[in-house]
Amino acid sequence: MPRLPRFFISPDHISGTNIRIADEDVRHVVNVLRMKAGDELLLCDGQGTEYRTRIAVLNKTEVKTEIVTQTKNELRHPRVTLGQGLPKSDKMDFIVQKATELGVAAVVPLITERTIVKVKDEEKRLARWRKIAREAAMQSNRPDIPLIGPVVSFRDFIASLVPRSRTLSLLPWEEGTELIKNVLRQNPDIEDIMVLIGPEGGFSIKEAELAKTRGFHAVNLGPTILRTETAAVAVLSMIGYEFF
Repeated sequence: MPRLPRFFISPDHISGTNIRIADEDVRHVVNVLRMKAGDELLLCDGQGTEYRTRIAVLNKTEVKTEIVTQTKNELRHPRVTLGQGLPKSDKMDFIVQKATELGVAAVVPLITERTIVKVKDEEKRLARWRKIAREAAMQSNRPDIPLIGPVVSFRDFIASLVPRSRTLSLLPWEEGTELIKNVLRQNPDIEDIMVLIGPEGGFSIKEAELAKTRGFHAVNLGPTILRTETAAVAVLSMIGYEFF
């Protein structure tokens, strides 16, 4: 049996036993998939609940469905947050996409001492990254969409962190002395993982020392220096290998 088409919807589009599909997804259902009343599709609320629905009303401006069944999916644990130093060009698009595919729970764009890019039109950028995350979550069959943003300074982000007993904090750094695989395997029961990745040029010594005072493990990823977008993918893949 072919897999049913799958879309994310906002929880406020759910009313009793009905769910409304809006905006670009309407055009995709009507013009691309050419679905008809009575056809079924899967709708996800972005928080882990998936609804099998049947189309009741369909036209060029709206699609209304009726809930057939619903399933609550378990979200991945540990929950991983990626604090990503903003890179140049469109590299952040790639990082958000791949981090979503690899199961990250949140991505926080960071302004660091060595950040080169100037943040303009922040709301427009956030909207783009959130759209990329939504599309990547849909493509990779995730039950949830990672949280993206807002852009904050490295120091403000570090200051905002609340110490928790079952959180593992990782700082991949060229001068890190701990092997990341050892740190991961020594903490099998953690609930949350915080990962900090620097921009081009990495973190400054001051930033690394500040992170270490807040409990971050300065970990080594191997003998070569990775690009910022490669480092993010590598660390998330290592975490996935150990825990998922």
